[in-house]
Parts: sequence; C-alpha cells; structure tokens
Amino acid sequence: MRVVLTQPKTKANDQSNVRQIGRLLHKAAFVGDTHDAIVLPELVGEGATADEYLRDVSALAREFGCHVIGGSHFVTERDAIINRGVVVNADGEIIAQYSKANPYGAERVVSDARGQGGVSFRIGDVECFAAICADFFHLETFQGLRTRPEILFVPAFTVSRKSSPIMARARWRHAMIARAFEQAAFVAVSDWAHPVTGYGRYPSSGVAGLAHPDPSEPSDLLKLVGRRQVGIFDIDLEACRLLRADQRARGFEIARVRELQG
Repeated sequence: MRVVLTQPKTKANDQSNVRQIGRLLHKAAFVGDTHDAIVLPELVGEGATADEYLRDVSALAREFGCHVIGGSHFVTERDAIINRGVVVNADGEIIAQYSKANPYGAERVVSDARGQGGVSFRIGDVECFAAICADFFHLETFQGLRTRPEILFVPAFTVSRKSSPIMARARWRHAMIARAFEQAAFVAVSDWAHPVTGYGRYPSSGVAGLAHPDPSEPSDLLKLVGRRQVGIFDIDLEACRLLRADQRARGFEIARVRELQG
C-alpha cells in the first residue's frame, strides 16, 4: 500500500484545485493501485459547489485507480455551514464522510457548526480513520473508537498567525510523531504549502508528511513532503501490527480501546 500526500503551492477559490492536483500527480509519474490512497488538503473544494467537489474527487479516484481522501469543502446543511469531506474508492464511489468538529479561528465566521468529526473506514484489510486538521489535536477525536486505525489520514490547512511557520511546523511534527506511537498507527497529513493563505488571510505552514509508529531509525519517525508538492510513501503495515502486538503484551494499549475490546 502507498499513500500519496499533497502540498500544493497555489490555491484557487473555485473548483480547479482538485484537477490541478491531478496534474501534479501526473508530473510525479504516479500510477495508482486500488489499495493506494491519495490525500487532498483541507478546503481543496472551497469555492466549488457540492456537485463540483464530488465530481472532481470521484474523477481523480477513477483517473488514478485508487482511493482518495478528499480534503474538504464547505457544505450547507439544515441552515448550517459545515466543513466536510468524503472518502471515495477506486471506482469513485463514496464509502465514508467526515466533517470538522472543531472549527478553528477565523473559520468560525464561515462555519460555526460542529460537524460529526472523523470517520472510520477500510481500504482492503487496512483499518483507517480520517479527521480534519484541528480535530487531530483534540483527544476526544480518538476516544471511543471501536476499531484501532492503522492509518490516520489528516487533511489540513495549517494556518498560523505568527510571522514564521517554524513554531506551527514544530508543534505539528511533534504531535504527528506522538500520535503515531500512541495509536500504533501511521499518521498521514496533507497540507497547503507556505505561504498559501486561508481563512483570516493567514498563511499555511506546510507540514505535509508521514509519521511512522515504530521505525528502525529515529530519522524515519517522520518523513516530510518538504519543498515538493507531492510525496509518495510506502506503508509498512507489518511494523504497525508488530508494535500493536508488543504493546498488547506489555499492557501498553490505549485504555479505552482495551475496554471496548474486552
């Protein structure tokens, strides 16, 4: 299984962002498999209608023959504006939906509704979970999960009020590494490159990368997309599963998960 993380350097406020990412994937010579996953950044569908967003995310999945975690877009539901995304399979069919439970900063001017939060789903035999940006930092996002995810997908738009992205990058990197070990799962974050601006006109920090729950070397705890716009990563599921077995043997599993399974 491979995970494709994206970090575009430009963002339009219309339906063209997903198609632009498709061009970046072709430039990176990516050829997908049905169990691979492309992760789009938060609000990749901002400015698009719901139909345009779903059409483009589904088309991207069919074009590359793999799953797509579709970032997010704003959708109106029962007079409330919600930050929502979809997961589609290689046939472009929706298999899961997630929405942001914790609108952040200036985003609350647009979206003051709390969505359902993250969602669990499967890609083949791999347990997955998707949550949008700020929800990743909230402990309740992961409490009460009935299945432990092996991969956490995080579409992000890491806006920061500071003059430099350095502090936001450090916090995200530490959180990704810590959450990967805590959950015994890979953490896969897609983002917008610095200094793409988002809600409140603050710039993104560019933190896209993959955290490994139990690598053989400290240098492999976190692999970043860096200055690239696309990063393609192999997922070592066996390492994840061995770590879980070891944690279970030592009584080091997450307590709430242990209670649910018992």
